[in-house]
Amino acid sequence: MNDRRKKGLEKEISRIVGITLLTEIKNEKIKNLVSIHKVELTKDGRYLDLTFSILDLKNNVNKEKIVEDLEKLKGFFRKTIGSQLSVRFVPEIRIHIDDSVEYGVKISSILNEIKQKDSE
Repeated sequence: MNDRRKKGLEKEISRIVGITLLTEIKNEKIKNLVSIHKVELTKDGRYLDLTFSILDLKNNVNKEKIVEDLEKLKGFFRKTIGSQLSVRFVPEIRIHIDDSVEYGVKISSILNEIKQKDSE
């Protein structure tokens, strides 16, 4: 698969999964706290890596439970992608979690603490 087609498919899959998250998923925690961060398709088109970010500002969300729920939805995502795309193979989905947002919030709070100590 050439790079241009791969990028186009990744963009379209990202759109499909994003709309599916918003409209067809009944789990409120997933619907409200999870967003698609990155979509990567392998060169042969057999595997799809979906990276999600979890917005957890209060640190009271069980991330393992959300990952479990996303793992259960892999088949649903695959079925939805297969029905909306015309590809020879519907890729097998692998779920990943991106914690860079959480890491950024943590760094920001540390910097704010240092700033407050310096101003005292």
